[in-house]
Amino acid sequence: MTVLGLFLLAVCLLIVPDSCKHKAKNGVQPRQEELDKPKKAEFVEDLELADFSFSDISGVFIGEINDQPYALCIETADRSKVTGKYYRIDTLESSVPPVPFKLLRERDGHRLVVGSASDLVTFSISADSSAILGTLTTQGEQSKTFRISFKHYAPPVYREIKSTRYREPKYNFTKTPDIQYGTAKGFWTSYPMEDDTNYTKMILKLLPKTAATKKLDLFLDLYVPADSMQKHPLLVLLHGGAFFFGDKGNRNMRVWCEHFAKSGYVVASVNYRLGFSISKSSIQQCGYQAIQDAHAALRYLVANAEEYRIDPDYIFLAGTSAGSITALGTAFMDNTNCPPFVAKNKLSKKCGSLHTSGNEYRDKVKIKAIANMWGAVYDLHELDGRRIPVVSFHGTSDKVVPFDHGFPFSGVKSKLGERLFDEVFGSKAIHHYLDSMHVRNKLYPLDGCGHAPYQEKNGTLNHHYYFIQDKIQEFFYPELKSKIGLKHDDREPQIYCINDDEASRISWQAEGGLILNISGNSVRVLWLEDAPKHLLRASGLNALGVPFKQEWNLQKVCS
Repeated sequence: MTVLGLFLLAVCLLIVPDSCKHKAKNGVQPRQEELDKPKKAEFVEDLELADFSFSDISGVFIGEINDQPYALCIETADRSKVTGKYYRIDTLESSVPPVPFKLLRERDGHRLVVGSASDLVTFSISADSSAILGTLTTQGEQSKTFRISFKHYAPPVYREIKSTRYREPKYNFTKTPDIQYGTAKGFWTSYPMEDDTNYTKMILKLLPKTAATKKLDLFLDLYVPADSMQKHPLLVLLHGGAFFFGDKGNRNMRVWCEHFAKSGYVVASVNYRLGFSISKSSIQQCGYQAIQDAHAALRYLVANAEEYRIDPDYIFLAGTSAGSITALGTAFMDNTNCPPFVAKNKLSKKCGSLHTSGNEYRDKVKIKAIANMWGAVYDLHELDGRRIPVVSFHGTSDKVVPFDHGFPFSGVKSKLGERLFDEVFGSKAIHHYLDSMHVRNKLYPLDGCGHAPYQEKNGTLNHHYYFIQDKIQEFFYPELKSKIGLKHDDREPQIYCINDDEASRISWQAEGGLILNISGNSVRVLWLEDAPKHLLRASGLNALGVPFKQEWNLQKVCS
């Protein structure tokens, strides 16, 4: 009698028909609580076995026969026979073929049939819904006894995790104000304006300060969630103010910083160099320097990512008006595609490279996505080459930064905008250009609205503000999801690993296979060759705490 025959015998004692599933008795389907209730172990010897209808234990079992591992399943059971199949586990193959067997009741005893071989057998088995234990003995001159030990196979629980992190405010946060990220020469870095929106009056008031530059310290405010996560996405906010006024602590910036920090982001609100004299070249230089400072802030934050619990692979930019022009320039412009005025005014020589001003940090920075609020670019071709998603919000009647394309401050008399500013391309033009490049983007036209429509004249934040907040959060969220891949080594064909070593709370499901072991981000699966599908599923949280679920069709791998 072979080990195989022994294995089959154990099967016939324990399991019911219908391919390892419960079968209704007398046409009545058993209730779930009846299925889950452990069966009382019963001791069965072959002499007591009038037929095979005594067995009401179902499922797949994994265990050993004389220390050799097997898996078995009963397919049918009636008064005269039990049939099923078993699979070898101690194999290096990724999938294993089934071996069919039959246990037949005959006049002279019980016969075990495996393929073309058969033996008369006697057995003594203790069985319940959780285990099969006992012995099987072949008859004849060379009688052999086999030890049988099987436990019911329960696949690991597969759960798809739900989380509102990054979509709803739920955490406390700590704020660290005035972190210095660099130094640079300029006019000033802050001129708060909560309620006063009379741009002309404010510019005239500040013009005397543009007579000479001075050394300036550059600061940012940092908001960090008070949670247990070691890595967070970073959102950098750049305030507006026509490159002349504004501050990182403006109420419209501060409320967003607090909201996104409560939702799980590390948020930095950045001050950058402001001010220019009344000349086109001075205004051009001011915009160039703002982009330099944004780069310096990003390099500082990436260099200190561990201290601030930032994941440098997930960096987002957002800005309003001049801050949005700066954010777009920071993401898309480099030393090779700058607007013509950069070379004409020799800004690289005068002010330095876009990527080296302000501090000594040289860390590489990659932007995941941008929120553009009534901003613009100098040249649509700046958008070439970098496939960065952009969500845009813009009033269709904006006279400060054009919704489509044109000159800033087109509503000012004497065509001042045309005389002092370059033509720019607003959110509508950006949207159409990105569409033509098949880059993920979304435009929310704010019909009939002018510039900065998210607050009232008295500074009160209105419904546009919270609409924009929700849509930014919605647009950024897919970028936080990591693409989970599956690693498979031919030297260990039963082992599969996901490619995120920092993933947590992983659960696995194998359709058409048996999960034999789970360790960290890897799983050992024995695929059943006769299963119609071989699907492996994994769910869990990525390094940022974002839920993932992934399915792989491994039919070809296992064939």
